[in-house]
Amino acid sequence: MPTTFDLVVVGGGIVGCSAAAIAAERGASVLLVEAEAVGAGASGRNSGAVQHPFDAVLAELHVETLAIYRELAATSPDFGFPDHPAGLLLLTDDQAGARSRADELAAAYPALAPEVLDADELRRREPIVGPGLSALRLETGHPIPPDAATAAMAARAAAAGAELRVGDGAASLGLAGDRVTGVRLGSGTSVAGGAVLAAAGPWTPDLVDASGTWRPLRPTYGVTVQVAMRRSARHVLEEGAVHTVNRPVDEVTGAELPSTFSMVSVGEVSTVGSTFLPTAPNPDAVGQVLVSRGTRFVPALAAATIVRARVCTRPQSVDGRPFIGSLPGVSGLFTCVGHGPWGISTGPASARLVVDAILTGDEQHIAPELRAARAAGPFT
Repeated sequence: MPTTFDLVVVGGGIVGCSAAAIAAERGASVLLVEAEAVGAGASGRNSGAVQHPFDAVLAELHVETLAIYRELAATSPDFGFPDHPAGLLLLTDDQAGARSRADELAAAYPALAPEVLDADELRRREPIVGPGLSALRLETGHPIPPDAATAAMAARAAAAGAELRVGDGAASLGLAGDRVTGVRLGSGTSVAGGAVLAAAGPWTPDLVDASGTWRPLRPTYGVTVQVAMRRSARHVLEEGAVHTVNRPVDEVTGAELPSTFSMVSVGEVSTVGSTFLPTAPNPDAVGQVLVSRGTRFVPALAAATIVRARVCTRPQSVDGRPFIGSLPGVSGLFTCVGHGPWGISTGPASARLVVDAILTGDEQHIAPELRAARAAGPFT
């Protein structure tokens, strides 16, 4: 392997693994460094639903990501991706509100084919749902195992010649004046790189700027619970009227726990979520609450067997959109971070955008609403 890489990627999540694969396939020498494990964060502990982000800018990334996953499934025997969406059911007891929302989405995203289902029709199409609920059905939602896409992308990167160094993450940047020269790893080893892509999720700001100046995103902690049930849902299920809050709570197991119901089923395992918290909670305690609350929507959860509960840290940007591209003031330093809950649904296409910028030196293809430079950096 080379002693100096064309590109050093920091972070083994869906964005980092996708960027490593794309850059290596284009002939670049690539080193990916990851402190813990591939998919150790939100890229391996998400709900497993690849779905539309309901944002016109992010929607383009989602459509491209679907194409990338289909291509990945065609060449990766261990990665399966549904040919068609299972459908997303936004469950609610406010049918009038569902109709209003359906009209909005039909105007903005006609491909989602919004359809309001009354209680009888909902139970016919999705028998697992509890009585008395209506739903807004949308033509989106591809269920996959939570870590499947990231693992497949990591394998694709390795097959393309990228080196994946797991267990020794980047501790700091190497800098020479106003240019990045590589990274210094936690073990003390220095790695030289012509460019560095910081894609370490919520830990990215600490790498980019230890002084604390560049903080355009915050960690949001989500707990998901994997359960085994006799019957799985046919659709991706979500609570329709969602008002999530990122605020401190005294008792994460109590009534003040901000959560919203969701359930994604793959085979005999369903993943139930989720929370939006500013500090790391006890996943087992919170998991019990999520399952209990979920029985309102899926009564069979009362008899489900909890397989495991996990917590992940989402990189939530201050404006809800990722930061993609070069960071002003330091030549060769790039980032792709801040996807929040949409990493699995838009990350591979985001990685393609930043790799294009790295290899060509041109960022005109990145929408202004997504460019990293929109957040004032520590070096400007």
